[in-house]
Amino acid sequence: MRLSESGKAMLCAVLAGSALLGAVGGHEARAAAGEGTSLPMQLDLALGLEAMSGESKYAIGGATVRADGLRSNEMFPMSELEWPLDIWLARVDAGWTLSPSWRINGILKTSLSEPDNHIIDRDWLTNSMPWRVDVYSESAVSSFDALIVDVNLEWTFWQQGLWSTYAGAGWQHQSFEYDGALLFQKSPSGLTGFNYQGNGAKGVSYELNISMPYLLVGSEYQLTPRLRLAGSLAFAPLIGVEDETMLPLRSKTASGDMDGTAWLLDLAGIYYLEPQWFLKAGLNHVKIDADGDQHQREGGQPLGSIELEAESKQTSGYLTVGRSF
Repeated sequence: MRLSESGKAMLCAVLAGSALLGAVGGHEARAAAGEGTSLPMQLDLALGLEAMSGESKYAIGGATVRADGLRSNEMFPMSELEWPLDIWLARVDAGWTLSPSWRINGILKTSLSEPDNHIIDRDWLTNSMPWRVDVYSESAVSSFDALIVDVNLEWTFWQQGLWSTYAGAGWQHQSFEYDGALLFQKSPSGLTGFNYQGNGAKGVSYELNISMPYLLVGSEYQLTPRLRLAGSLAFAPLIGVEDETMLPLRSKTASGDMDGTAWLLDLAGIYYLEPQWFLKAGLNHVKIDADGDQHQREGGQPLGSIELEAESKQTSGYLTVGRSF
């Protein structure tokens, strides 16, 4: 994983933020003996790093409508692209406890590195042997940016002893941007005229935006006085996905508009170093499925639309250090 320029800046910001937490913590301790304020019952702030692995991919084929209105049914898939997600992210977590039953949480994550894995493109040009790829290419990721924002509201509706259970609702937005440079292209099926070596020029750009309103249920268990375990499962029944693939060498653009569903799983352990300071380590998994239509244009002229299916699988491990105020 290569550290991007924006990643270097964000890493510096995370380190500066850690120092700021310590400084604010000292001020808070000195102010605690003073007059009361209107601050919330508890405010938790944490900074850390997250390692993500996975991929997003989409496939086109099936029902096709040309710009002149002619309809056809193509094989599915006739083309499939994979976009890697082996990256490092910086993350900022905030939690605001409004009362013993209500809490607001927010997470902001941004990329620190670019994927080392390649962008993969597979095309099927003939339907005589649909299991065999006709054209295969790989491109190196030359530029990458990611931004993930998550906010939710939790309601603790049951608590007994060391156990508590909560439900809630939230919203997560993901944004990914890629530039890729062709490494090579070949024809595994032996077609002629498809073997190329890349020259380092940008051959593809891709933007993916996913909006996920979700419902969640979770539980926490105080394993020891210093260690708390937590887990939550969320389901997003009505997500919106928009993407755009740009091929500058062909002046071609393909824009997708999709709906779908998503599952979000989070497991974590919180260890209190002292009453105010804590470490949090966790695992996160997101599974997204969506379908819709892709509209294509070349040289500014519409070509038509075709069926589009997309999925994204993301598995992350993270570690943060935080303080309660």
